[in-house]
Amino acid sequence: MSVRIWYPQLDAYDAARRMATLVSVRDRRPLSVERLFICDFYLATPSLLHETSMPNEVRERFRLLKVPRPAKQFVSYPSPPILFRHMGMVQREAFQNLTGRGVFDLPLLERGEIVAVDDTTKLLASLRNLSSSAELEVASFLANSFADMDASEIRDFRRRVGLRRPVA
Repeated sequence: MSVRIWYPQLDAYDAARRMATLVSVRDRRPLSVERLFICDFYLATPSLLHETSMPNEVRERFRLLKVPRPAKQFVSYPSPPILFRHMGMVQREAFQNLTGRGVFDLPLLERGEIVAVDDTTKLLASLRNLSSSAELEVASFLANSFADMDASEIRDFRRRVGLRRPVA
């Protein structure tokens, strides 16, 4: 019998589910592609959020989630920039799949803004139902609080979170 380890960070289907969940819990405001990818990264590895810089009010909302620190988990992670870089191809594949299925509003997507199409609410709800309640709480935090930090400048946002991969 062989054993295979599953890494959710490197699974395109799970990335599509996570991205759909993030878009579905966001309160109808557009989200940039890069912010979606960064939020997806932290939804796949929420304990790494402890290593990011957040304003006090955002940090307080994060503490309420009671996400364990990386040192208190069984799994050890590589540095966030390295893992984020490895996730890039998987995230792009998942994003293209969701785009091809008509999940995102194309005219807004051409301007760099991600908003779900109203017709896809059933699909998004079915994908969201695959998430645990704890994961939904983290997704809601990421989509509505974390993604809005330094809303005007993506450069400042990347500096805060320590991830610098440009989205192609």
